[in-house]
Amino acid sequence: MLASARFRSPWPLGGMRAFVLSTLGLMTLGPTGCAAPSSKEEGRPGSELAKASPADASGVVSGEGKVEGSTKGPAGDQADEGPGAKAEPAPPPEPAWQPRPEDRVTPQQRLDRPEALSYFFDRLARIDDGAEEVVRVVHLGASMIGADDLPSVLRTRFQTRFGDGGAGLVLLQRYMPNYLHHWVELDADGWDHCYIAYLCKKDGFYGLGGTTFWSDGGARTRISTRDHELGGKVSKYEVWYAADTRGGRLEVRVDKGEPEVIETRGEALEDRYHPIDVEAGPHQIRLRALGGGRVRGYGVVLETDGPGITWEQFSMLGAFTKRMLAWDPEHIAGQIAHRDPDLVVFTYGGNDTRRVATGKLGHEQYVEEYSEAVKRVRAGKPEMSCLITAMIDRAKSLEFDIKAEHVELIVAAQREVAEKTGCAFFDSFTAMGGAGSMVEWRKKKPPLASGDLKHLNHRGREILGGWMFDAVIDAYVAHRTGTRAAPSEGG
Repeated sequence: MLASARFRSPWPLGGMRAFVLSTLGLMTLGPTGCAAPSSKEEGRPGSELAKASPADASGVVSGEGKVEGSTKGPAGDQADEGPGAKAEPAPPPEPAWQPRPEDRVTPQQRLDRPEALSYFFDRLARIDDGAEEVVRVVHLGASMIGADDLPSVLRTRFQTRFGDGGAGLVLLQRYMPNYLHHWVELDADGWDHCYIAYLCKKDGFYGLGGTTFWSDGGARTRISTRDHELGGKVSKYEVWYAADTRGGRLEVRVDKGEPEVIETRGEALEDRYHPIDVEAGPHQIRLRALGGGRVRGYGVVLETDGPGITWEQFSMLGAFTKRMLAWDPEHIAGQIAHRDPDLVVFTYGGNDTRRVATGKLGHEQYVEEYSEAVKRVRAGKPEMSCLITAMIDRAKSLEFDIKAEHVELIVAAQREVAEKTGCAFFDSFTAMGGAGSMVEWRKKKPPLASGDLKHLNHRGREILGGWMFDAVIDAYVAHRTGTRAAPSEGG
């Protein structure tokens, strides 16, 4: 739609041309008195200036996109009208998107059902096309994503490619050594906590990270950006907490600024979020429970203005997949809806192999448990993309010996869950070599697996994380170019 401002022609009524300045650019009226259309405006309502009718002699543009003013000469004929008159050519179309050279990869293992990531790919495409936005990824799993090891590999690769969106949601305290976030310095003490794997909160309000924290006074948290190209800046904070009838006061201070006090008392238990905007750069945020009641919280979001991506990990050490069902359904849906991720990734299954080994879990039951958990998480934003990564090979789970058939049952069920719930699937088990590969990775020089024969070490996770990144980028290129990646042999 053209702006309502009007511009009078600088030429006399008998002039050869009239120029019309619109909010969409400079357009030239040709010999027929019609504007040559901009290629970006063809087909848009209000942009068809060629259909404009001459009006009086003022030569102005109306707010409805019509040309007002006569283009007739003294004899009343259209100026310069002749049998060979031509409209000015439209600008050439913009070139089609082309992948970067580093995007052209041959994955070790391709994704199954890559079309399930279309929403995520469209969001990445906006960044590639110049939008200053933040794309968010939430990665849920057990110890396979612990210590922020595998997730930090993926975060590094994606932020290097698409930009640093920040650390994302960081929990209030390290509730166990397994919880780390390499993009920040986290120092905290004094918080009591309840971890979802222990089923210790009957209300099911564990927060997106699977752990809720509380203090009657004295607990503190300090979160600082790290001195690094990635994770070194923040422009938006958001404090995640729960209000209830016994709520207390929470003090929040950024750098050396004046503290804010958040009253966490409410009429009922409900999740709340307190945003704080800061100038983009390195910062430190401090939180302190002041007392006056019980302060209950989850964590703090650190985000940039973009363009960029976050890769937020919440590992549940020792947890069965079904522990996700301990979330109150409305609570986890609300947390997801507020965080507004574009992709959720699930990496579970290793701990469930001992349930298989002891005869307490079969294929159908696992499919039912996992599918319901995925459904509850996705309920907060049904349109977001979903990726399930298969468990890796293992030979042990606690004191139990894990056989190939135990792992294969879980992996086959996970593939079925992905299909049933509309998620993409990455077969980590097949990628690393299938049954017996954990022992082989341990024998490598240097070793790629830990001595417990159930986890990869950092070198192994760097390799696996690189394979996952390549699989996603390969599918992204196929999505944008309209080609179709070859399916995996196991798919």
